[in-house]
Amino acid sequence: MVDPNPDWTLEELQQELEALSKQGDNKNVRTDGCDSCLILLLHFCRVSWRELSVTADFGRTTGPFIMRAFDSDSDEDSDEEERKCAPLVENKSSARPVQNQRDEKGAGSPLLACTEYVEAALIELERERLTRVQEEFRKRRLSLDRVLREEIVREAAVLTLVEKDKEAKCELARRSDKQDQRMIAEARDVHLSALQRDHELRSQSEARQIRKEAAEEEARRQEIAAREERERQLKARIEADAKKKADAEKAKADAEKVRIDAEARERKAQADTAARAALQRVEAEKKAKQEAQRKARSRPRVAPTAAKLEEARKQKLQELQEMFKPLQANPANQKELKVYERQVIKHLQQVAATQEQVKKKSMDLLQLLCDPRAPTQFLIVTLGAKLLSQCESQILKLPSFAFALAQVIVNVASQVPYVMDVVLAKLHEVCIFTTPKYYIFSKDQFSSDESYYKALGYREEDGKLESTDDYVARMTAYMTFYGAMTQTDYSGGQNPHGLADGWTWCARLLNHIPSNRSSASALEAFLKMAGFRLYQVYPKPFMKVMQTMVSEFIVNLKSAGDPDSRAVVTRLETYLHHQKYLVEPEGRKMPATDISSSMKA
Repeated sequence: MVDPNPDWTLEELQQELEALSKQGDNKNVRTDGCDSCLILLLHFCRVSWRELSVTADFGRTTGPFIMRAFDSDSDEDSDEEERKCAPLVENKSSARPVQNQRDEKGAGSPLLACTEYVEAALIELERERLTRVQEEFRKRRLSLDRVLREEIVREAAVLTLVEKDKEAKCELARRSDKQDQRMIAEARDVHLSALQRDHELRSQSEARQIRKEAAEEEARRQEIAAREERERQLKARIEADAKKKADAEKAKADAEKVRIDAEARERKAQADTAARAALQRVEAEKKAKQEAQRKARSRPRVAPTAAKLEEARKQKLQELQEMFKPLQANPANQKELKVYERQVIKHLQQVAATQEQVKKKSMDLLQLLCDPRAPTQFLIVTLGAKLLSQCESQILKLPSFAFALAQVIVNVASQVPYVMDVVLAKLHEVCIFTTPKYYIFSKDQFSSDESYYKALGYREEDGKLESTDDYVARMTAYMTFYGAMTQTDYSGGQNPHGLADGWTWCARLLNHIPSNRSSASALEAFLKMAGFRLYQVYPKPFMKVMQTMVSEFIVNLKSAGDPDSRAVVTRLETYLHHQKYLVEPEGRKMPATDISSSMKA
C-alpha cells in the first residue's frame, strides 16, 4: 500500500523511473517500451499535465489510488499488464517496434507496467489536489476566524454602547427621580407651611374669640357684682330707714301707749279677723301653688315652640283625616281606597338607593298625589302612615336606606302641600324624640308604670309591652330617617324641613331633654345622619354644641349609673374623638344607577 499523501513530485517520479531504467540496463532489461506506453497512453487519452493539476471533484465515489511494486519473478502479472497496455498502442506504428522489442526481451521484466506509471502520476495529482484543498480549507478557516473575531469585537462594541446607553438612561432616570422628589418635597413643604399658617390663623382667631368671650364674661361678672353691691347698699339704707322709722314709731307708741292700750282691744279683734283671712288666703295660695306644681310635673319636658309646632301639625293631620272620613264611611269607596293604598305601598317598597330609582319613584308619587280624580287627603295621610312601616322594616335593618327614602319624601313634600306636616305629625305620634319631648314619671299623673311607658311610646304586643332594647332600636330607626330627612337637599327648591330645623332640634334636645339611654340613642342616630352636613354649614356653632354634649350631656349620662347606657356613651365618645362628622355617611352619595342592573344590560 502506498501513502495517500506522498511527499514527492512528478520530477522526483521521473528521476526514480530513470534510476530504475539504469538498474534495468545493468540487468539487461529495457524500459523503453514502458516509457513509450506511458506517452502513448497520455496521447490517446488527450490528457495534459495542466489538466491533471486541476482540483478534482469532492463528490467522487472511488477509493484512493494504490500503487504496487512487483518482483521480477511475477511473469504472469507482467504479461497481464502488458495485455492491458497493448490496445493503447496497437494502431500506432511508432509503438510497434517498441512492443516487438519488449516481446523479444521477454515477459519477465522487473520494471513497472505502463499502468503503474499512470497510477503514480494520478497519485501525485491527488496529493497536489489534497494539498490545495487543505490550503483552501485553511484559508477559509482563517477567513471565518477573522470574521468571527471581527463579529465578536463588533458585538463587544455594541454591548459597550448598550451598557453606556443603559447607564445614561439610568442616570437620567435617577436625575429625574431626584428632580421629582425635590419637587414633591417642595410641594409638601409649601402645603405644610400653608397648613401651619392656616392652623396658626385659626388658633389666633380662636384665641381672640376666647379672650373676647372671657372679657365679656368678666364684664358680666363685674356688672353683676356692681348690681349686687348697689342692691346691698340700697337694702342697708332701707333697713336703716326702717330702723329709724321703727325707733320713731316706738317713741310715738310709748307716748301714745295709753291711747293705744285703749284701742288695743278693738285692734286686736280686727287683727284676729284679718289674721284668719290672711291664713285662709295663704292656705289657698299654697294649694294653688301645689296644684300648679303638680300640673307642671305632669306636663312633658319640651320647648314651648316645639310643643306649639307639634300641636299645629297634629291639628293639620286631624283636619285632613276629617276631610276624607266620609269617603271611608261609604262602603262603595272602600275598594277604590284600597287600590290607592296599595299603589302608595308599592311605590315606597320599590324605592332603591340609586338616583335613577329615587327620581322615578318621586315622579310616580307626585303623579299619584296630583291626580285630580284621586283622594289627595287620603293619599297624603296614607303616605305618612306607610312611611313609618318602611322605617321599621327597612331602615331598622339597613340605616343607609334612610337617605333614599328621605330624598323621595323631600321631593314629594316640596311639590305637594301638607305632606311634610303629615309625615312629621305621624313621626311625633310614634317617636316623642322627633319633637323632642320627654315625660317625667309622677304618681299624680301616671297611675302605673305601664301607662308611663305607653306615654313614652312603648308598643304593646300580645298584652305585653315591648322590651327596652326593642323600643330603643325602633326609636333609633325613626330618628335615623328624621336626621336623613333634615340634611337632604332638594335641587328644585327648598326642603320644607331642612338643616336649620335639624339644628334647632339638636339644641332643643340638649336644653330640655334629660340624659338617658333613649335620648342618647336618638341623638347618636341623628348625628350619624345629619352631623356631616351640620358641620359643613355651621362649623363653629356645631363644635360648641359638641362641647356642650361632652361637658354636660355625656357627664350626666355617666353619672346616672345606668349600665345599659355604657354602649351608647362609648359610641358618642367615639363619634367625637374620631371626628366622624368629617366623614360623609355611607349611603348619602347614591350611585346614578344600579351596578348589577347595568352589568346585566
